[in-house]
This record gives sequence, C-alpha cells and structure tokens, in this order.
Amino acid sequence: MMREVFITTLLRKRPRIGQRVRPVDLRRQLAIVRAWLPLLVASVILAAGAAFVGSNLMEKVYEAKSTLIVGQSLSAVNLEYNQLLVSQRLTATYARLATTRPILESVIKQFGLPGTADDLAKRVTAEAALDSTLLTVTARDTVPARASAIANALAEQLIAASPAIQGRQTDLQKSVDADLDATQAQIDATQAEAERLSGLASPKPSDLLALETLRDRLVILRSTYATLLSFSSGNASNLLAVVEPATAPISPVSPRPLFNTLIAAILGLVIAMAIVFLFENLNDTVKDPDAIQEITGLSTLGTITRLKRERGRNEIYQLVALLYPRSAAAEAYRTLRTNVEFASVDAPLRTLLVTSALAGEGKTVTASNLAVVFAQAGRRVLLVDADLRKPGVQMLFDLPNGHGLTTLLRSDEVSLATVVCETDQTNLRVLTTGPLPPNPAELLGSQRMRAVLERLMAGGDLVIFDSPPLQAVTDAAVLSSILDGTLLVVDAGRSRRGALRLGRDALGKAGANVVGAALNRIPGSATSQYANYFVDYSASADESAMRPRGTDEVPA
Repeated sequence: MMREVFITTLLRKRPRIGQRVRPVDLRRQLAIVRAWLPLLVASVILAAGAAFVGSNLMEKVYEAKSTLIVGQSLSAVNLEYNQLLVSQRLTATYARLATTRPILESVIKQFGLPGTADDLAKRVTAEAALDSTLLTVTARDTVPARASAIANALAEQLIAASPAIQGRQTDLQKSVDADLDATQAQIDATQAEAERLSGLASPKPSDLLALETLRDRLVILRSTYATLLSFSSGNASNLLAVVEPATAPISPVSPRPLFNTLIAAILGLVIAMAIVFLFENLNDTVKDPDAIQEITGLSTLGTITRLKRERGRNEIYQLVALLYPRSAAAEAYRTLRTNVEFASVDAPLRTLLVTSALAGEGKTVTASNLAVVFAQAGRRVLLVDADLRKPGVQMLFDLPNGHGLTTLLRSDEVSLATVVCETDQTNLRVLTTGPLPPNPAELLGSQRMRAVLERLMAGGDLVIFDSPPLQAVTDAAVLSSILDGTLLVVDAGRSRRGALRLGRDALGKAGANVVGAALNRIPGSATSQYANYFVDYSASADESAMRPRGTDEVPA
C-alpha cells in the first residue's frame, strides 16, 4: 500500500511527456539581487571588516622547519635499492616517533616550556616524504626563535634515539668502529712497507720473501676490513642526519589578514544571498506581473509606484492624478487608463468595478485616480463608492456623506443631482455611499440596484465603482456580475498568492468580465529608470490653479 502511494506521488510530481517545464527566470533572479543589493553589500563589508579586525587582533604564530635525511642516500658511493627502500620506510617510523611522549617531554625539559607533552604535540608535526628519505619536523610558536629552537631540538632527539630503532647497542657500535680504525691503520702500514720493498733496485731473497708475505697479509687485512665494514654499514639505512636546520622565521604563518578577509567576504556574500533567496522563495507575496499572470491568468494593465504618505496628512494628497498631473504616478494611472480601454476595444466599458482580494491593497485610491484620468481624457465619469461597509472615497475628495448610493436605493423619488457631488476636476462627479445599511450584499444584488445602475449610466459615459475586498464579503462578487468589467488591484509585496487565487476564483464563479489587474505600490526603485521622463517641471500657473487648498507638494 505504501509503495503504491509513493509511486503515485512521484508520478504526480514528475512532468508529463510534452509538458512544459518552467525554466529558471534569470531576470527575476537578477531583479532579486538588485532589490537586495544594499543588504548584500552591507553583509560583505561587515563580514570582511570583522575578519580583518579579528585577524589583526589575534596572536601571531610563527613556523620553523628542520629537515633530516634517513640513511646514506647522499653519501654512499654504491647505494643498494633495498637499503634505500628500508630508509624510506624508516622515515615514516621516525615521523611517528617525533611526536611521541618521551621525545616531547625531553624537549619540554630542555627548554623549560610551559604545558604538557599533549600541549606541545598540538604545535609540532613531522612529515615523511613519499618518494624520498627526507623527514621534515615543523614547530609553531608565538616567538620565532623559540619555534626554530623547538624544531632543532626535536631533530636532535630523533638523532639520539635512532640507534634504538633496530636494537643496536651503542657500545657494540663503538667497538666495531675501533676495529675498523685499527684494521685501516694496519692496512696503511703494510701497504707502505710493501711499496718500499718493491721499490728496491736489487732486492735480496729475504726481501722478496718478505714482500710476498706482506702481500698475503694485505689480502687478509682487506678481507677483515670488508667484513667489519659490512657489519657496520648494515645499519646505514637507520642513520639520521640534519640537512637543513631550522632558522627563526621572519613572517608569521597565522593569522593571514588578507586571506581571512577575502574568505569572510565570500562567505558573507554566499550566506546573505542564501538567506535572501530563501526568504524570496518562502515569501508567497506577489511582486511582479509575471506572478499575477501565473496565478490568475490576467494581464497586468498598469504598474503604480508606492506613494509616500505622511501620518496626519490629508487624504486628498493621494489623488496624484489631480494634484500632480506631471508626476510619474499620474503617468502610471494614464497608462492604466489606456490599457483598460484597449482591453475592452470590442465592447467599450460603460461600468467598471475596481476591487482587490484583501483590504488595504489600494483599490479606493486606484479607483479615484483612474476616474480622474478618464475625466481628464474628456470622458464624463461618475465615481461611485459601493463599499457600504468601510467607505473611503468621501475622505479622498473631502466630501460629505449624508446622502449617496443608499439614498437612491431607498427611494426612486430622489433626484440624482441632489446626491451626486461635483469635484474640482472637470467631467468628474462622485457618488458617496450615504448612510451605511445593515445588509449591503442584499442591496447590491437587488433589482433596485439594477434600476439605480441604469440611472447612473444615463448620467455619464463611464461609471467606476469602488467596492469591498473579495475575501472579506461577497459584495464585490455580486457587483461584478452586473457590471461590464472588473479591474483587480494587487498590492506588490503584500498580496498573498493564495488570497489572490481565491479572489480570482470568486470573480470567475460570479461570471465577472475581468479586464486585467493593476499592480499597485511597487517599490520606487523599480520605476526609477523612467523617472526622468516625468520630471515635474517648475510649477506653472495653470498647474498651481489645479491644486486645491493652495498645496504645492509633489509626491515622491
């Protein structure tokens, strides 16, 4: 049973034949890097600075090396292969012997070093070469002279311990050496006497007999010397000699500030990028039009930058299309207007619903600025606040809310002119909510609402509705079913993928004609490259006249 479930899971995750596998979007990865570039640079600088300061504060360690040779590979005239092989194997033995406790304790006692043999073992190493009979003894210390002294002392201790490797007795070796010297002396004396006798002009018979005797003696002495020499040189592969004594080092081997700084900078960058990409992958917010297309299948009709908003500031300053028509934000709303018109070129929209999946995504500000730019294009626009739960249009335009949409829904006798408010923008009128009812969804889905909608459409070219969010209540879905088109507002960096998907599904179930999406509040850096196209020129007289209440501030 478990095996079948496992196979089924693998088949579900494995792409089918012919199914397109989504490639890695390098542009998106580069966009993530650009967005987090200040953090990445700061991480590199912080890691590199900490490593550099820490390296300079660390205690400096010096290293000294002493090189020894095992055997007679350099001094022997006729070196045998077996002797060389034995010397190479003995080199590894001496390397292990160098760090044994007796050797280390002897060095500690010689120099009066603090600590134990285990402490010294952490500061010394011995390495045997694989293809030669050389042995390198390395010592590290905070004092250069002491490092070289320890390395040389270890070499001396190894030389002193070398005869004990094969069990050779020191007294026996001395006896053999003495016999060799005595035999050599006899050979030299006999050779000299034989040469004297052979140089006689007229030797006597006794001289010839003595010469013959000396020659026989030379043969015996040389044979004896060869025997003694072979006995003595049988241990030649076990001899140690220093070929390069250790000297006091000039520069420390640790710490290495530049190397540590470079490694720390690389590690800081790698760790920071790992954290950034992990955060981006775990973060399910919608940040770009590609994500909207992937989740909802909708095209993004406009991207609007995040507006700087100060606490306590009047809400009217969010109407950038009205107050600052030459700003980049106003141009973004005009682009959105143009794309909405192109999206409905076959059947021009008379009514448009502006909504969002969640509250606080900027649908009211988007609907209001969109109404302004449509009016600036010569369309007679009526902006209706259909958010009968938490209205906000009247605060943006600083209008009273004593009468409005609910007033028209209560009675057919109320004149449209008495509840609709004029604005500073030509061709733009606003219908607020009026008194809030206890049953908004029922009112918006009633036949009376359809009758009111006919009256509203008769008074202008385009009616734009602001509604509650889709996930909160059903008001927006109900309205979308009776209006010509719906615009879905998405907050970049705040809208969740799941909520956006559910909002699109709700509109689909209601049979709404969703013309597209508007990506709102994108970071300013994303549109900074286009900022030069929308420079707010010096405040002209006609623009100042369009700014209500004498303001001359320009949004960021």
